[in-house]
Amino acid sequence: MNTRLLYLLILISGTCGLASCKNDSDEKDLILAVSQSSNFMTFDSVHVVNKFPTVFPIDEGRSLDKELIGMRDFKIEDSLMIISTSFKKFWSIYQIPRFDSLGKFLSVGEGPKEFSYPSMSSDKVLFQKEGSNLEALIYEFSKGRLLKFNLTQSLDLGQDSLEVIDDNLPPFLFDFLILGSNNYYFRQPENQETKQNRYLLSDGQLSSSPVLDQLNRAEISNGMLNMSLMASMTRLSPRKDKILEMYFRLNYFNLYSLDGSLKKTISLESTLDDLSLLEKLPELERNYRFSDVRVYDEFFALLHLNELEQNFATERKSYPEILIFDWEGNPISKLIFKDFFTSFDFDLANQKVYTFDSQTDRFKYHEVPQFWN
Repeated sequence: MNTRLLYLLILISGTCGLASCKNDSDEKDLILAVSQSSNFMTFDSVHVVNKFPTVFPIDEGRSLDKELIGMRDFKIEDSLMIISTSFKKFWSIYQIPRFDSLGKFLSVGEGPKEFSYPSMSSDKVLFQKEGSNLEALIYEFSKGRLLKFNLTQSLDLGQDSLEVIDDNLPPFLFDFLILGSNNYYFRQPENQETKQNRYLLSDGQLSSSPVLDQLNRAEISNGMLNMSLMASMTRLSPRKDKILEMYFRLNYFNLYSLDGSLKKTISLESTLDDLSLLEKLPELERNYRFSDVRVYDEFFALLHLNELEQNFATERKSYPEILIFDWEGNPISKLIFKDFFTSFDFDLANQKVYTFDSQTDRFKYHEVPQFWN
């Protein structure tokens, strides 16, 4: 029997033993009651979302007239696009929608205000307004530092306005969120990388919470081979009251508040990905479920690929979808594309979504309907 088919059959039968199901009256919300297990990174109940109120097909994207060499990542803040590159000056800033270049900032080097490696503009960074200034708080992965980059002053001066504000953080954190002054959330590998546990760090004191403990029970058997199965992108809601965890290799994600008032696991399929079963699959037969997540005031958006690893590495077959949810975890809309890409961000003011494909280095923009109101 085909390994993939056998895996699916095991998953289906396993779910019947692990969960009881119910449909609400309009059959839009299927809820699974999941038993406590280290094989699942879930809460006690899982909401299955297989319908969206609105579905929008999106036309093929258009390439920009401007060539952006060395691009790795990008982030839109107000009317600015911050593009991460592989160059020594690794943040290039543009004014959108015309894409006027505003300069290159932040340097790789050995100096006290230089970075060991280029930092991404969309990951482990908090953009915030302080008065009239737009600032970026950047976690430096290899040194365990938090730096404040004042974009507004840097653009005015034509050079970096940068200061170190915390140089005593743990290095090599997989996920890092700034909850407040000297108050952080992070996720780090432990137990020979078979676990990726979540913690709170406040004024130098490490702690956990019942919500984090519930997710921290998840474990794999071989950290070196299977660490990617638990890999995530974790984001904080703009109001800083909810945490969103997206998993690259799992068909569900988690949305929760630290006080436990919201604990929601949301799955796109009625059969949950089981870590112990995924470990048994050859890497090329595993699914690349999600690739990116972005957060906005009223909603968050996930890039759903659902592509087999062997196809992703050779010839992709499934066009990506952007799935839109409100901050209670309710589905709003689905955008279906005709282009392949691996990251995105919305320019809501101009009703565009920009997409970048790391496989081909193609950077495009697409017109989108006003789905967020």
